[in-house]
Amino acid sequence: MAEKVKEKAPKLEVLKPQAPIRRFDVFAEWNRIKAVKEFGFPEDEAKAYGLAVAKVVAARKFYGHRIKYRGATKAFLEGKTEEKWWRKLATPQEFDEKIVERMGREFYEKVFRPAIEKAYEEGKDYMDIRDSIREEWNRLLKEG
Repeated sequence: MAEKVKEKAPKLEVLKPQAPIRRFDVFAEWNRIKAVKEFGFPEDEAKAYGLAVAKVVAARKFYGHRIKYRGATKAFLEGKTEEKWWRKLATPQEFDEKIVERMGREFYEKVFRPAIEKAYEEGKDYMDIRDSIREEWNRLLKEG
């Protein structure tokens, strides 16, 4: 009688970020998605827009700066101006450097981006997910 050979189950690789996931990262991605889905921006413009919005909010929160772009997106969408205010503050390449590459491209593409997009598509509120969505990822990173 032939001896049964036990096969080992394949080891599951858990993707984890290369750096802690910040509210800034979640907010930039949330606004990138919003730019694509609600404003119809192409991907490059959406990346610049998402990062620029995150920068404006961070500047206001941490430094008290008031940047005068209130209503500028609406004016652009309504055709009242051709100025893309977000291009003064961010580029698609900068989004890739400061968001995607910081956390790791594979993690961004396979875990982070789909999770944020799913929350957005489900109609969740950013304020409700901004911390909870990052908890597990940051825990995995701390565990090494």
